[in-house]
Parts: sequence; C-alpha cells; structure tokens
Amino acid sequence: MILSLDLPIPPSVNNLFGNRSGGRFKTRAYRDWIKAAQASLWTQKPAGGFPFFDGAFAFHLALPAGMRGDCDNRLKGPLDFLKKPASIIADDSKAFDTRAFRDATVPAGMCRVVVSDTPPVTVEAA
Repeated sequence: MILSLDLPIPPSVNNLFGNRSGGRFKTRAYRDWIKAAQASLWTQKPAGGFPFFDGAFAFHLALPAGMRGDCDNRLKGPLDFLKKPASIIADDSKAFDTRAFRDATVPAGMCRVVVSDTPPVTVEAA
C-alpha cells in the first residue's frame, strides 16, 4: 500500500518547539503549519478514507529544488503530523526507511509525502 500527499513545506525542526519554565511547547509556526497541513490533507482524502500504517513503513519527503535549508530538518513535523492528528501511521518509530530529498517536480511552498509499507530490499554481502 502506498499513500502520496502534497502538503505545505513544514517548518524546520529548529522552529517546531520552544522552551519555557513549564516545558516544551509547539511554536506558532508549527501550529499554523499543522492547520494548513490538515486543510490540505482533507482535499486529498481518497474514497474510503486514508489507509492506516500500523506496522513498518517507509517515509519519503520530497521538497522543492529551490528550498533553502537542510532537507533532513523537515522530517520531524510531517512524521508527527501523520501520527497525530492525521492518524495515518501508528508511530514514526516503525519507519524502516526515512528520506528527505529535493525534487524539481515539487512546487515551491509544498512538499510531497510518500508512505509505503513495501519492505526494503536487502542485499547480502558477497
């Protein structure tokens, strides 16, 4: 099973959480992104609803070629979003393959999230 979604570019991991005396909290930028991602998610709802990945899965995050910053700093927000509030994955600890990369086909301001339960190909050493 494979799910592909186009969502707004998430904030960098450096801008997801803040600290205060009561502990960590989601920043305004992160909360705003979650709302925008939810709105985008529901416009792409497949007939029968979204699949649920309760076991091992691969997670690929394609970002626009012209995006500034590090690709890997954009992984945490979408992974957490897919767990809650989207309820598409059981937990990101079950990811067997997590990648972030630039892709010229992804529009500016957006990212493409692909989740797949296809097991990884293993190559035995000779």
